Amino acid sequence: MNEEQLLEFLYIAPVALIKFDEGGNVKMANPRVAQLFNRYAPGGYFANFFQFLDDELPDLKEAITSYGAEHGQVMENERYCMKAPASDDGTASDELWMDVTVVRQDKDEFIASLNNVTNQVKIESEKFIAEQKLSRVFESVKQHVIFTMTSSGVIDSWNTTGETYIANRDGAIGKVLSQLFPLSIARNAELLSQTLEAGEVVEPISFKDLASSTHDARLCISTIRDQRGATRGFSVVLTFGAQPH
Repeated sequence: MNEEQLLEFLYIAPVALIKFDEGGNVKMANPRVAQLFNRYAPGGYFANFFQFLDDELPDLKEAITSYGAEHGQVMENERYCMKAPASDDGTASDELWMDVTVVRQDKDEFIASLNNVTNQVKIESEKFIAEQKLSRVFESVKQHVIFTMTSSGVIDSWNTTGETYIANRDGAIGKVLSQLFPLSIARNAELLSQTLEAGEVVEPISFKDLASSTHDARLCISTIRDQRGATRGFSVVLTFGAQPH
């Protein structure tokens, strides 16, 4: 790669790239730096990376300056968060999350790559909150054994009602339906095939709980699909009456 190609790459790179010396003096920065930091420094420009980090991200500066070797990778995809300044009307702004990689190329030469992962962090946070809410519902439902299976039909989650009536979590995880319910291996396979075709199937069954009481129940199996429609697994709800016979 010649110098012209290198400069073109730096210009179009989707991550912020900063070259600086041992004292933090910026020697080179691509346009993405200005786009990323225009809310933190006038025009997104700062002459000294360490002075900028003193105000905005002192723990990142400490990690860089404490690196003792004369060359090598200081860090790889370490995640850091910066608080965005409030807007003119005083409204608090979102945080800026970055995955940071820093390489010391020589005693007096560093290159930092800063990748904006704010949207990814938001999605991860929203997913975590949603999973926590779902988990609380999942664990609190009575008279319903709720669990999920992989795309091959192996149980990979199990709620507390299932532990109360059918098997403890360790005894259920890794099993298939025919190992826990009165279903043949062939019928087990048929139910998965029918669910893949129809999206949902309901199978009436009778099962004995841990106290050897018999319950009439409905086994509802549904496909779990991703945004592209690909099957990622199955959700299963076993509904039964409060009174065994």
